[in-house]
Amino acid sequence: MSKKFISEFKVNEQIDSVFMLRKKNLKLTKYDKPYLEMTLTDKSGKIEGRLWDAADKFNEVVETGDIVRVRGTVDKFREERQLKVDDIAKADDRSFDYEDMVRVARDLEGIYKGVLSILVGIKNPWISELAKQFTDDEALMASFREGIGGKSWHNAYIGGLIEHTREVMCVAEKMCDLYSEADRDIVIFGAFIHDIGKVFELDAKKLEYTIEGGLLGHIAIGHKILMSKIKNIQDFPLDLSLRLEHIILSHHGEYEQQSPVLPKTLEATIVYQTDDLVSQANAIKEIQLSQADEGKVWSNYVSIKNRKYFIKDPQGEDWMRSDSAGSSPEKESSPGNLL
Repeated sequence: MSKKFISEFKVNEQIDSVFMLRKKNLKLTKYDKPYLEMTLTDKSGKIEGRLWDAADKFNEVVETGDIVRVRGTVDKFREERQLKVDDIAKADDRSFDYEDMVRVARDLEGIYKGVLSILVGIKNPWISELAKQFTDDEALMASFREGIGGKSWHNAYIGGLIEHTREVMCVAEKMCDLYSEADRDIVIFGAFIHDIGKVFELDAKKLEYTIEGGLLGHIAIGHKILMSKIKNIQDFPLDLSLRLEHIILSHHGEYEQQSPVLPKTLEATIVYQTDDLVSQANAIKEIQLSQADEGKVWSNYVSIKNRKYFIKDPQGEDWMRSDSAGSSPEKESSPGNLL
């Protein structure tokens, strides 16, 4: 059976292909008839599915995280493609390539080398030794390279964790150029470890929370990892330990965002704000990439943000054309002409 990718779906098309079952919920219609609500994914994207007949039976044969064979029809509901599922069952292991089921960030080794190149610039001997404690842990770093950055909102794919981490480190380092009062080494290392707990919070293959992740969360897990590494360094300064712990514990920024404490140092504030900026930018970029090719002006409604995003491609608009009559600024213009 040839693989049909979600990004290729057309409305009214008949589908018989294999996907990962990311989420399922057995619900009731207003007439108390059970139906199965599900989210299906592959490396090209995701789609919501609905199974209306014999929902109780099908709910018993598949579980979240399973690779499933699905037969159905592509519908359109509230301007979004949706799959009307007629049949769903666990897929035969020989019927699919796992690489087709999950998205993987490009050039993971290159991304990891980029992280290491930033860490090499750390001058403080205590932080440098602590960084070595992390990078010498081959098992931890292997999981770090393959980890997912989130379950759904941003970097929700294999390699997304280290991709997100490198972006936060790069932007945070630039922030230190603007705010020289910040301790650059603390900021860089804090950016490196801020999400390290996601290594054990999220199952990268199932794209689902682990038991440890569900019970503790990545902030508590990350703090535990940090303290285990610090204990390996004799006489590690307590004040420095507290500053680094504070970055992990405060990097969600607000109590409403499940942050145990609020950022109370310049370094923690830089990491928190950079993390938030990079996360939001990545998520909106993904929305643009997945929906702009449909010719949309506005994205689908994003419930987590209570809005639609303006995603119209500016290419072809008059202000983008350098040959538009009377619309291009003179190349000879100088700052003085703007006054």
